Amino acid sequence: MKISVLIPAYNSAATIAATLDSVLSQTVPPDEILVMNDGSTDDTSKIVQQYEPKVKIFWQPNSGLSSARNALIAKANGDLIAFLDSDDLWHPSYLETHRELFEHHPHAAALFAAHANFDGFGSYIWDHASLNEKIKVEILDPATFFRRFQVAPGHFIMSFCCIPKRVLEGMGSEPFKLKAPAEDVYVCNLLPFWGPVVFASAPLLGAYRGREGSLASNRLNCAKGEVEAFHLLEKQYRGGMNSQMVREFKNAFASKRRAYAKILQGIGRTLEAREQLKRSLVQTIAPASFAKSLLLLFVTYLPRSIQPQWPAVDRV
Repeated sequence: MKISVLIPAYNSAATIAATLDSVLSQTVPPDEILVMNDGSTDDTSKIVQQYEPKVKIFWQPNSGLSSARNALIAKANGDLIAFLDSDDLWHPSYLETHRELFEHHPHAAALFAAHANFDGFGSYIWDHASLNEKIKVEILDPATFFRRFQVAPGHFIMSFCCIPKRVLEGMGSEPFKLKAPAEDVYVCNLLPFWGPVVFASAPLLGAYRGREGSLASNRLNCAKGEVEAFHLLEKQYRGGMNSQMVREFKNAFASKRRAYAKILQGIGRTLEAREQLKRSLVQTIAPASFAKSLLLLFVTYLPRSIQPQWPAVDRV
């Protein structure tokens, strides 16, 4: 079995070396490491080229994260595709663990590992005591993964995900269709079509670097992207899933619209907020979900002074 590591990079000069070092320090080395320089204007390419020939670098005009990942998938020769963003880090045993998990669960749609969060441009200090723990693995059937991802998407980060090449090829030439930060939402909600998802919940084998001003810190963009992703997914769920999963999808879609509406209302875009809420009323079939949407729609007609405090656009 071959493993390909795919790293899209845009203006990543401050972090790409640490990311590559974490890949090259793996106890089970990958068969190839592919980096797509997505039109960077800093020294990203210069830094990556210092790692040749162990690392292969490609170039494209700035087209976004989804385009870079799709291009790298097309170039990858591995049976298992390991995604990694250009500012995140892996523990040395990351790939070894994923390889073992995939050997035990060859029909999995994807494999995820739990991660720690850290801020800034510094290095991450691994907790070696916790890494001696016995690995804890959950096998999530498609319905369970779908529900879990809606509730806690932060547990399933693409930098700590491996997907079989056959699954990505089955998704078509563009598994990643939307711009950041919604590209992961689309792909992860496609995984239930392909089988169970393996989640290694402990120990923490990845380190996610948080940075001020990142795309994920803007709630408005995230909420809008989730609605766009579900709009693209709707036809596929209606045509390819059982009735129970279709109901779950509809209710989740209504919830995404409500979340988007709350942020829109908070910044004074009331007409757009009401439109999202009206659409959620049409989509949902669960009484509780319908009631939530109807109540929120009613609240938007109240005087501003007695409306609740709506979510802020930016995460603190």
